[in-house]
Amino acid sequence: MYPESLITQFFNEPIGSLQKAKRKLEHRIEDVIRSVSQSHIISTVINQKEIRIIGLRRSGNHAIIRWIEKQQTGEVLHLNNIRVNENPYRDNYENLLRKNNSKNIERWQQEARGFFTKKDCLLYSYEDYSLNQIANRRFEKTHDLYFGKSAERYDVIIMRDPFNLLASRIQQNYRAVKAPQKTDIDLWIEYAKEYLGETEYLKHNKVTINYNRWFNQVDYRQEIASRLNLEFSDDGFHEVSQRGGGSSFDGREFHGKATAMDVLGRWKVFAEDTAYRKLFDNKELLEYSETIFGSIPGTKFLEIS
Repeated sequence: MYPESLITQFFNEPIGSLQKAKRKLEHRIEDVIRSVSQSHIISTVINQKEIRIIGLRRSGNHAIIRWIEKQQTGEVLHLNNIRVNENPYRDNYENLLRKNNSKNIERWQQEARGFFTKKDCLLYSYEDYSLNQIANRRFEKTHDLYFGKSAERYDVIIMRDPFNLLASRIQQNYRAVKAPQKTDIDLWIEYAKEYLGETEYLKHNKVTINYNRWFNQVDYRQEIASRLNLEFSDDGFHEVSQRGGGSSFDGREFHGKATAMDVLGRWKVFAEDTAYRKLFDNKELLEYSETIFGSIPGTKFLEIS
């Protein structure tokens, strides 16, 4: 006789697939109805500014997002770590329903149905996706239906040097990514090409952010603020965001004094780890790292010749 868990799994999988297909069909019908009945809403500017943020996990995304939120005046909303090719408001609303969580559920329901609240700035972030997943042309056609029309749009791509990024990802056991048949190193190289302008997936006022420089240089942060049309104050820079659990190594221990964290020396923890060092047996990775970040002090011995 088969174990009960296997029998349950056998019957549950088809039901789950049917439910998923049913939900997708319902979403499509809802989208068609809204596109006809809410054409007056869809054509109205909802977001004065929209910033789409792309970065691998542990790239300093949450620190930079928190800093942007603090530089931006007015009504600001951040949709964190959303799924590609989905209406983020509907996704969040349905997640709350599944979890029986009533917190702000009415607001999410209204936004999901297209009754948007006007915002001075809408921020939303994608983590660990391939750029062709994010910059999907078919999904772009649903932009105003799902996010609301925006007066100005920005695409931000964040890069952190691979030595410290991979150390932080290993520390958090975050090696897997959301792009089929790709590794975090594959995505890092893909992002590097976009950062340098070798590819052009991101079409909306692309702003590239070098996390290492952002962390170290106030004049660089001023430059980023200017490019994003923000009123620079540097508020939020010393905070450690609660999102993502804070630092991979320190949690939120250094909240209020973030510059005391050794975020540019995380690689030292794994310097003698053979598996970690083998990650840098990749000529393309090292060449792009050198181009974007220059030489990272002390890391030369990690490179396998």
